[in-house]
Amino acid sequence: MAKYITPSAVVSPKRSWTLIAVLDEGTEGQSALAIGRWDGNVVLAMRWNGDANNPIGNPQSRGLPTWFVVPERYYDDVLANKELAPDKVALARNFLPRRTSRN
Repeated sequence: MAKYITPSAVVSPKRSWTLIAVLDEGTEGQSALAIGRWDGNVVLAMRWNGDANNPIGNPQSRGLPTWFVVPERYYDDVLANKELAPDKVALARNFLPRRTSRN
């Protein structure tokens, strides 16, 4: 059992956020990357996983773990990370607006 709230369990704020897929789980205290919908728009999102001392991680709002939306201008740079699994990058590119695809 994890000592922190796992990325796939981060569903707040429910009014704005819907998780599509976690692209990189990260580990305790490290960053995580996901693709989801923010107010209906497909976006990349990130967060820092928590640890035993701070199981909620960061960011958080009102004691609930949340994601922060990565600005579109950084999508290509984030998805170019060689540590991301190619199938996860392909999944993200299939959902994201076409203008973020590299030729």
